[in-house]
Amino acid sequence: MSSSPHEHFEFLLLGGFSNMVLASALEPLRDVKMRALYASPGWEITSLNGEPVESSSEIQVSPNRVFDPAKSTGTLVIVAGYRVRQQINRELLVAIRQAVRTAKRVLALDTAAWILAEAGVLDGHQATIHWQEFDAFRESFPKVNVSSARFVHSGPFLTCGGASTALELTLDLIQNLFGPAAAFDASNMFIYDPARQSELKRGSQQLQDRGSPKLLDALNVIAENVETPLTTFELAERVSLSERSLSRAFADELGMTTGKYYKLYRLQHARYLAQETRLSVEQIALRCGFSCASALGRSFTREFGRPISAFRPQNRNGPSDGTARSV
Repeated sequence: MSSSPHEHFEFLLLGGFSNMVLASALEPLRDVKMRALYASPGWEITSLNGEPVESSSEIQVSPNRVFDPAKSTGTLVIVAGYRVRQQINRELLVAIRQAVRTAKRVLALDTAAWILAEAGVLDGHQATIHWQEFDAFRESFPKVNVSSARFVHSGPFLTCGGASTALELTLDLIQNLFGPAAAFDASNMFIYDPARQSELKRGSQQLQDRGSPKLLDALNVIAENVETPLTTFELAERVSLSERSLSRAFADELGMTTGKYYKLYRLQHARYLAQETRLSVEQIALRCGFSCASALGRSFTREFGRPISAFRPQNRNGPSDGTARSV
């Protein structure tokens, strides 16, 4: 895992892109950022001319700025959909070649692999594309090793097809950048069909395949015991493991100690309560297993770099009974 506290993503949108593809790539990153347990990814939207881009469902998205390949120094995510070939011109290809030289990695979602292949940067690499373009893509670019895999990682390039594969690619990238714990939490947020995901060996099933059913049990116990935290010994006892075995499972599967994950989980819950309720800091502290507001405050600032008050929405008109709204 090559983790960084500040990973920047640039989403370059082309006309006719799919809203579902964009959301499948962006929303898991939002989950990682909102939890603020593992890192702090950031992102911005760009377009070729700086003007709003219309999706295939005729929804316009306003970019943050015009696409400038010299500024594509992080992760460049190209999102294309319908009419991709009609939008390719010499100016775009020159810009893409330059961006590939400066970017840390390049993701091509849906039909965007066609742009990379046309620019010649995929020659000798493995790549895939949306299934509707698969045969034409393979015939048009014989120097590209076209794969039928759901997503492909080859050198600095990551390519995939439609929305479901974009989600899988993004979760895999989150695991590589921010660790298995971040990918686990993001997958639980967005993969909502447990039976189907188990059958396909995705989501939490990925952890089970690595021999961690006891770890999953421990995570459930942690979620059920936020207000009155258990000791590591008590947690291990609840899932019928030795304390040493439980610690090894957390280190191997989630890349952190049991106590670290437990505390981060409680702090994340405290952040959520600060954002979504009118509970006082004292009340939040008690609900998250801290002895007092000052104890919560110290831990919170140490972990997130800002006091808990910084996460209070201004002029909230929400519920005053401490009930958090659904998101």
